[in-house]
Amino acid sequence: MIKNILISLIIFTSLSSLWFLSLSNETLNITSIEKKLYQATTSPAFIGEILLFTLGIIILLIYIGITVEIASKNLHLVTKKNISKITSTFILWCSLIFITFGLSSKLYPNIFFSHTSWDNKYIIYTCSLFFLSLLLLTFYTKKNRCVLSFIVITLCAPYFIPSKNNDLKEQSINKPNIIIIGIDSFNTENINKESTPFIRSFIHQSLHLPNTYTHVARTFPAWFSIISGKYPLNSKARLNLTEFNQLQLDETLPKILKDNGYNTYYIQDERRFNNINEEFYFDNIIGPPASSAEFILSKFVDLPFLALSTELLFFEHFMPHIQNNRGVWTTYNEKKFNKYIFKKLKERNGHYFIASHFTLPHWPYKTSEKILENKNTEEKYLNTLKKVDKQVEEYVSFLKGEGYLKNAMVFLISDHGESFGRINDTPINTEKKLNLAGHGTSVISQTQYRVLLAIKTYGKIQERCPLIADTKLNFALSDIAPTIIDCLNIRNKMYFDGTSIYKASTQRVIPLESSLQPFFNSDGEIDINGTITRNSNLYRVNKEGKVVIKKELYSNAVNSKQRSIIFDKWQFSYFPEWGGEYYITDLENNELFSFKDFNNTQIKRKLLNFFCNEYNSEINLANLTKCKNKTYKNLITRLINE
Repeated sequence: MIKNILISLIIFTSLSSLWFLSLSNETLNITSIEKKLYQATTSPAFIGEILLFTLGIIILLIYIGITVEIASKNLHLVTKKNISKITSTFILWCSLIFITFGLSSKLYPNIFFSHTSWDNKYIIYTCSLFFLSLLLLTFYTKKNRCVLSFIVITLCAPYFIPSKNNDLKEQSINKPNIIIIGIDSFNTENINKESTPFIRSFIHQSLHLPNTYTHVARTFPAWFSIISGKYPLNSKARLNLTEFNQLQLDETLPKILKDNGYNTYYIQDERRFNNINEEFYFDNIIGPPASSAEFILSKFVDLPFLALSTELLFFEHFMPHIQNNRGVWTTYNEKKFNKYIFKKLKERNGHYFIASHFTLPHWPYKTSEKILENKNTEEKYLNTLKKVDKQVEEYVSFLKGEGYLKNAMVFLISDHGESFGRINDTPINTEKKLNLAGHGTSVISQTQYRVLLAIKTYGKIQERCPLIADTKLNFALSDIAPTIIDCLNIRNKMYFDGTSIYKASTQRVIPLESSLQPFFNSDGEIDINGTITRNSNLYRVNKEGKVVIKKELYSNAVNSKQRSIIFDKWQFSYFPEWGGEYYITDLENNELFSFKDFNNTQIKRKLLNFFCNEYNSEINLANLTKCKNKTYKNLITRLINE
């Protein structure tokens, strides 16, 4: 038995070496992160994750070695010892390799060792039947039955053991469930019957607020605006991977609802850059780890043994970094992630606040399915929209079937949109330098900053909170928390920048900001290695093993942001990267003007006033020249006199 365990270790080590040597430093991003790895080795949390992952690999290799040992012995016996033990062992290892490489190539055609030549169903079925038949003979020969039974039981048990949910409260029929369903990188222009039939149908049956904006077109700042009801300028959550000690986590929606007896859940299938966790007063987090170890360990899914282990829930306890992780797109399957959610939410008791976020439409617009080589980037993106539409439909159907929607308020939202640098991604007259692909790259891009917000109520809450609002007004993601608190009639001393949709009666100023800029290659596509290399010095690994932005560099990153405000049908924007240029957008006619070329002096004054008041605390830090010169001060004086 030891011999076959050693063989499994040798095969795994050989494959690992071959995989590692074939990859360049740039592909692994080793050059850019080796300093971070040194920092990480001083983190007990990081070391703990590495050790647990290693233990998972060891258990996997032991199980593989034992099953080959049992099957080879049975082959030796069933042939009445005409086949030697060495030959039996060789035959079984060959069969297992064909099964492993065949199944991994079939299920995960995009991992490193996958190839179409391995994906032969006849060879896979024949070898699998042969191997399983020999294992089943164990119960006939009555040898190694206990060992094999132990392996089968440990691998199957997680599917039958109910999920343990923390701190479940008693049920109250008077309190509605609050459900927020988020979709990443969702371009609202693509809401149509062909790409998003369910989302389109949901919107038509809901209160849809079409003029809704995200303050920062990045996931963490967007979600913090959702749960805090504050603008990023005031909440300090202005970039992904912001360190939590900069934030007021006890002034958030989950804290308020938890204090009012709600069970709080946060669900996301990729948490690398949106690392919301239990510190935000969520009782349960469903999704992969949000740690520095995940950045590294998730890459090992290219190894066939580990790729196939993602199909076994048992190994989630040891290697959660490669289980149901959208960041590991080569093995991610949205239907499988939904089943994982359903298992976790199956045991119901009490009333719930469930915030979920599905990231399929996020770059690189790929899943475990075979890459659509004949499709361009935008076509691949549209394919992910179709998938996430079905994923959300299945999720809502589950919530309804399990009774979560008997008395509930459901928000269907997106954290930000997505731009491809097309002409229609920015207003008319936009210079090419301002039309950047991605999200959070250009504040004047409506496809990046306009988001989905549709609200639907079920059951008794429909009487308490009729869905009535002026849909012509502008709204923001920061309006969600005050709307929920208003609807539930909860006494709350917390200050909100956002406004309940029930109380919004006039247009107001909504601030927008850019984020860190990605690095683009000559084809206009995101260069992930270039981006990581350029931005890697911004980050460090803290004592909890999480990647965070360095405090000393945070201010510089914030000060270099584009800044903007939206009021009514107008947008006023500042671009520091182009010599500190100012622009005005006519949103109604989708037309961009430079500040100096905009002729309506009264509108220009009003917008400049709004802009400078909004960013008053950062006039010097961000070098907002028009807000600190004499011209602005004279404008303010004249406006007061008027």
